[in-house]
Amino acid sequence: MQDQFSTWYASMSFQQDAALTNKRWSAIEGHVSAATKSDLAMLAKLAFRLKPQMGSTAVSALRQTLSGDAAQPGDDELIMLSASALAASMASNEDRIAALAATVVSSTSCGGLRQLKQPMDLVGMADNVLRQLSETARRRPSLEQAKLIAPTIDKSDEALIQAVNTGGLLNVAQALAVATNKAISAISRRQREFEASVQKYVNIQDEELDILWWLEGGHSFDLGLDFSKVSTEQLPLAIARELGNLTKILPGPPALSSLLSRTGLVDAPLQSISDSVQGMPDEWLHKAVGVLPQDGISANLTPILFAMQRRLEVDGKDDWIAAWRTTTELPQEAMLSPIELAATAYREFSLTRLG
Repeated sequence: MQDQFSTWYASMSFQQDAALTNKRWSAIEGHVSAATKSDLAMLAKLAFRLKPQMGSTAVSALRQTLSGDAAQPGDDELIMLSASALAASMASNEDRIAALAATVVSSTSCGGLRQLKQPMDLVGMADNVLRQLSETARRRPSLEQAKLIAPTIDKSDEALIQAVNTGGLLNVAQALAVATNKAISAISRRQREFEASVQKYVNIQDEELDILWWLEGGHSFDLGLDFSKVSTEQLPLAIARELGNLTKILPGPPALSSLLSRTGLVDAPLQSISDSVQGMPDEWLHKAVGVLPQDGISANLTPILFAMQRRLEVDGKDDWIAAWRTTTELPQEAMLSPIELAATAYREFSLTRLG
């Protein structure tokens, strides 16, 4: 991806300085190697230009981090570097970081309603990563890893060789103990990794079984109605919430649109996000939003959940809508098809629960 970054960086018409480009890229790699949800949320806020406070402490810290031991980037450059950092996160070799970054981008884009002006297609990248990970992350781990490999001492260990050469019995014993501990630690680490991969696979199998039974039952437990009896206005958000609760590992099940269509959702006329939220029963909204960590809901990262939160605060009135539109910077009539609305809300639910 470094070559792609060089192209993106050059497209911003900055001075063509290979050394500076390499420093910037090294800074990005260092930042995303241990990125958290809040780190990725900040990158998305800047990349999508969602009213970032460029003089805030958080942005200043990010500006320093992404400078790469060079002059600090200006505002436009920092925004482009943030977008590049998101792209690098989605290309991470660690599935956890890649899935989290892709889900953050997908949620922030809100079904494509937010336009992204960057030299790369972050939303398209996110869709590809989510699709690939939902398939590859669900493969059964190789059972060959379970075969016992007897721990062996590294005979080329310098400390051990030196102790043997000196001839001191105590030194040799101590060096052997250290080398033995290293060998045992390697076996223990390998066993932990294998157990973690098996546990992840078991969780995925449980998730898929739960979703299968839910689909076969065709019943919304939250609303107490069969899918076919739920109104078309309420079905997308109801389905998104229940599927999100059944998901155990990001990015969730493969073929999301096909799965959603089996619940009765179809490509019907577009629905307004605000009207859909306004039409949900108060009891459902309390159940859907009240159990989620409130600090994980925001206008930028989870605009649909944020709408539910605002709707609850006014006890069913619709005077929350104008302020919500202004705060989220979504179009005047933020509308999606039922499947798109359900998929977008599902990403928000799963991100808030599992991110």
